[in-house]
Amino acid sequence: MSFLIQMPKLGHTMTEGTVLKWHKRAGDNVREGEAVLTVETDKAEIEIESPAAGVLARVLADEGVVVGVGLPLGEIVREGETASDLTASVVEAPAKTASSNSGAAVSSPQKAASAAGAKRVIASPRAKRIAAERGIDLSSVAGSGPDGMITEDDVRKIGEKKIAEQPTAQMPASTPGFATEGLAPSRREKLTRIQMVGARNVTSSWKEIPHFVQMVRIDMKRALEARQSINAAGSRVSVTDVILSATVLALKENPRINASYSDGERLIYDQINLGIAVDTPDGLVVPVIHDAGALDIKGISARAAELAERARNKRLRPADIENATFTVSNLGAYGIENGTPVIFAPQSALMFVGAIHDEVLAIEGRAEVRPAMQIAIAYDHRGLDGANASRFTTRVKALLEAPDFLGAVANTKTAAPERHREVRIEAVGESLKTEVRYGGLRWPLSAEDASAPDPVSSFLGALGSCLLMSLRVAARARKMQVGRTSVQARSNEKGHVKEIQVELQVETAIDDEQLHRLVEVAERGCHIRALIRDEVAFSLQVARI
Repeated sequence: MSFLIQMPKLGHTMTEGTVLKWHKRAGDNVREGEAVLTVETDKAEIEIESPAAGVLARVLADEGVVVGVGLPLGEIVREGETASDLTASVVEAPAKTASSNSGAAVSSPQKAASAAGAKRVIASPRAKRIAAERGIDLSSVAGSGPDGMITEDDVRKIGEKKIAEQPTAQMPASTPGFATEGLAPSRREKLTRIQMVGARNVTSSWKEIPHFVQMVRIDMKRALEARQSINAAGSRVSVTDVILSATVLALKENPRINASYSDGERLIYDQINLGIAVDTPDGLVVPVIHDAGALDIKGISARAAELAERARNKRLRPADIENATFTVSNLGAYGIENGTPVIFAPQSALMFVGAIHDEVLAIEGRAEVRPAMQIAIAYDHRGLDGANASRFTTRVKALLEAPDFLGAVANTKTAAPERHREVRIEAVGESLKTEVRYGGLRWPLSAEDASAPDPVSSFLGALGSCLLMSLRVAARARKMQVGRTSVQARSNEKGHVKEIQVELQVETAIDDEQLHRLVEVAERGCHIRALIRDEVAFSLQVARI
């Protein structure tokens, strides 16, 4: 018995695919599992492997042909077997059946042969697409092409006739596909198969699913610190990996979000299959991290990197893009801050992730510049109400703002510097701002506004701190009692530093002579004081508190 190679169904919404390339010719020997041809679906280019070892007896669908799900593409025969009498024309009739969404695709020659007896509608792929976009029933269109094939012009004429018959008051102000009729484009760019089917699917989702979107702003300071701590220990996880991990945990705690809506029922899935939108030259593809709930952040990171690499190199396997239950789309790398995403049916929700920017946030009653981002989550309102959705949205926010689940925050708080007296300073974008890091500590400096101290003010702070510490050390060594201490330090406000004035305030009962000797020792012991050049006028005044 021969083996048929059939168009696979790679996702809930897939009804057809395009034969891109045959890697074998009729008569070639093939091994079981060997790539025989590549097909393009709405999500990716997929290599189809031979189901058995033998000879590729016949090719039933040429390159460029659109074939319905489950329909035969080729036939493999083993030694001593002969090919069936299935003809290539059988493919055409079921292909129409699949594209019209009439139900399950034909998956056997016998069923295909019976379908061939039904009324056939032959139309070019472009004619089918335009008809679908304009809601035109192809069975009512008379084809003017070879053998009665319906052409693009046939469909357009029907569309124009329908428009003309509509009352003027009912005409839409702008209808996609018609609004450009009077324009002369400078060029036309044909969408890839992935882009075309993606456009059809998002249009269907947008029409059929009542969307509502929730947006929140997230303080990412601690999440970024946690990621830094994880990477400092030798791992390489991205910000997206941190976001995906938080999302998976939030889905575990809110299983109704990891679901689909179908005919009055909410289909809830135990397994979290996380779709991650990946941009490729041919369009957006959504590979899936299956059973992401069983992975820690390192496992999610490794799997996401592998899938993204496969997607960009067109090496995704059918299993890599099947059965997503929730999708994350991160456009932060493009600088996009927020958006209103469209759900990938039949999933119940999709999360859009924006770019991380410095923002002024209210932290414990004070304004503070922190890295922040926005997320926007679209929900299917048929299966989810606002309260259920809010619990998930706010949980993602809470997890990222307090990422204890990563097991790295505690390390961040107590992280010791790798080397004493070694700091790392990074410029913030193209601004005059920097961020100084010392172990798990970080603080900003700025030379352009008051959002952070400037480098000179930071130096004066270091000078005053050094003097106070040195004073304490000297007092302890001499067993002198010193109470409250403070320093007021200032320099000329603009230009190069020409003068520094310091007032040291001390609460102590020792006499004036002892105090001044103590301050002299403290000044000599202050390393920061020793850095001030002789040409800078320096004065140190002492006052009692």
